[in-house]
Amino acid sequence: MKNLKYLFSGLILILLFQSCLKDSCTEQREFIQYTPVYMTKAQFRKNVEATVTRKLENPGKMYFYKQYLFINEQGKGVHIYDMKDETNPVKISFYDIPGNFDIAVKNNIMYADNAIDLIAIDITDISNPKTVKRIEDFNNQYINYDPQLYYVYSVKSNVTQILDCNNPNFGRGIFFEGGFANFDASSAPNSSVINTGNNTSSSGIGGSFARFTVVNDYLYTVNQSSLKSYLISTPSNPEFKNTTQLGWGIETIFPYKDKLFVGSNAGMFIFDNSRPETPVLLSTFEHARACDPVVVHENTAYVTLRNGSECNGFINQLDVIDISNILQPKLIKSYPMKHPHGLSYSEGKIYLAEGEYGFKVLNAEDPNKINEIAKIENIHSYDMISLTKDRLFMIGDDGFYQYNVTDPKTPKVVSTIKINE
Repeated sequence: MKNLKYLFSGLILILLFQSCLKDSCTEQREFIQYTPVYMTKAQFRKNVEATVTRKLENPGKMYFYKQYLFINEQGKGVHIYDMKDETNPVKISFYDIPGNFDIAVKNNIMYADNAIDLIAIDITDISNPKTVKRIEDFNNQYINYDPQLYYVYSVKSNVTQILDCNNPNFGRGIFFEGGFANFDASSAPNSSVINTGNNTSSSGIGGSFARFTVVNDYLYTVNQSSLKSYLISTPSNPEFKNTTQLGWGIETIFPYKDKLFVGSNAGMFIFDNSRPETPVLLSTFEHARACDPVVVHENTAYVTLRNGSECNGFINQLDVIDISNILQPKLIKSYPMKHPHGLSYSEGKIYLAEGEYGFKVLNAEDPNKINEIAKIENIHSYDMISLTKDRLFMIGDDGFYQYNVTDPKTPKVVSTIKINE
């Protein structure tokens, strides 16, 4: 009798399971779709020209050099603005550079990625750029389904899809379909900027999502798996020197004194840069998988981790790390955040971008007691540059904003460059 009871129970479970299989469910999801654009080498390997100014549509990198602000139009080139009158940025021109996302400048020479190539551009005459050197195939990591075609950029568009619950992408924020990536609208990828750690008068200033940075006579670049060094003692003639393999998921580079701090989606690498041609790995700090920009001040490193992104993380926090013993970095404390992106340190304060939640000003004088000074909402923010102790640059999906932060409790807008302007 007991066996019959168990058999009867098993049959009920099977019938219920089969009934569930016949049920269907759907969900309407909004996505930001990125459809890749491919080019042949002949199409993207051309001398850089300044074209008529165009609208800022999809801002990425920002970089400040002399009196000029450079804002990357993701994958397409660079907008140039004259900031001599800080209250009134003036459009100068647009540099047409297919496949461009990162720049750095030294002595009037701009270094820029051009799809898989690295190019050096003389910008002495800002309205008449001249390509002075091209290093072909400096970055051989690209999406390529045809040996003659190379990934250059993606076209961003909003789409709505009805997904069946049996679809393997049901409930996922990021997935690939039909040869392109789909990102949940709440978790679109963001690229950004360059560094402030070792700025000199001969080079420019940028922010925390760097993949290019200049330190004295060397240009450093990172791609998804390696760190490369180029000698630029003659700025117009960059010479490749060394590649260091780092594993997958490399994202940012931040120079500070004689060290290089490389952020990955699984941790932070610290390099001794006293022999600049061949940086030596000293230590690593591991964290949960998440996007990871890094900035450093004295014996403290600040790392943001966020979820809902292409990094597939599950946490939103600011990690504060003790690097007084550079061989054994240790976590001081983690501070919960809403959705942290890029950040900048200045005069005991951290300016921290939080995507759709705006940005925060944090008191960081005591790493054990970081607290919020101010919060700017109703704006999109993904990276910051502390230009001076009184001026802050911010960039996000809405465009570029300059703030007066003389009183950090009440940042005041000085000027803006909005998208579609």
